[in-house]
Order: sequence, then C-alpha cells, then structure tokens
Amino acid sequence: MLWALGAAAMWAAYIVLGKRVASGGNGLDDMSVGFVVAAVVLSPLIFTGGTGALGALGDPVVLLLAVGVGVLSSVVPYVLDQVVLRRLGQARFAVLLALLPATATVVGLIGLAQVPAGLELLGIAAVVAAVALRSRDGDTPATVSRTGG
Repeated sequence: MLWALGAAAMWAAYIVLGKRVASGGNGLDDMSVGFVVAAVVLSPLIFTGGTGALGALGDPVVLLLAVGVGVLSSVVPYVLDQVVLRRLGQARFAVLLALLPATATVVGLIGLAQVPAGLELLGIAAVVAAVALRSRDGDTPATVSRTGG
C-alpha cells in the first residue's frame, strides 16, 4: 500500500511540476537543460560497471543504439507530455495518464501477442471505468425544461 501511495504522490508531483514547466517560459528548453544535467550527473555510472560497460559504449553500434533508446524512451515522451500539458491542463492530462496501462496492454496484444489474464483485464476495466466516471464530473448538467400544466 505504501508503494502505491508513493507512486501516486510521484505521479501527482510529475503532473504539477510538468504543468509549471510547460506553462512557464520555454518548457522545452528547460527540459533539454534538465536532460543535459542528468546526463552529466549520471555519466560516472558508466565507470562503475567495470570495463565491460565502458568497452561496450566504445562500439559505435552500441553507442548509437543507446542514444536511440534514450531519445525514444525519454526525450520524445517528455516532449509530447509538455505539448499536451500546455494545451490540455492538469486534470485532463491526469485522465490520459490513467489510460496508459490500457494502451500498453493493447500495444502488447497487437505488437507482442501478449494476452492479458482475467485479473489483468479486470484491472484494466476498473481503470477505464474510473476514467469514464472522472471525465463525466466535468460535464455540465443538461438543463431540464419544465412545462406547466
């Protein structure tokens, strides 16, 4: 339960801070500075893996693949998050994030032929139902006309 609460708190912090970065000034420029700082801070980890890790990055193919994975798994999703956050806002972005497990399941089913088990499908259905209920909260109620007589 503590891990789930911690994960929820981190997602909430990500949404709130992401909205501030997206709304204030140059969100994408600020994010690129963050990626450069993270790369510099984490680069000593290459040397802690022994000669195998450093030697593997000496291979141009491995280095190209490592950069490709970094760009496709971090840069592209965060840039898309910034664009969406700037246009939609925090509440709708949170709803979209809640749908990520369902989207990942569909991609796994189509791309990897991974068939979800019954409990997994039940969990996905619960998330979709919660998202549907949440998205209805923002709707304005329909006006009811009353006729006399």
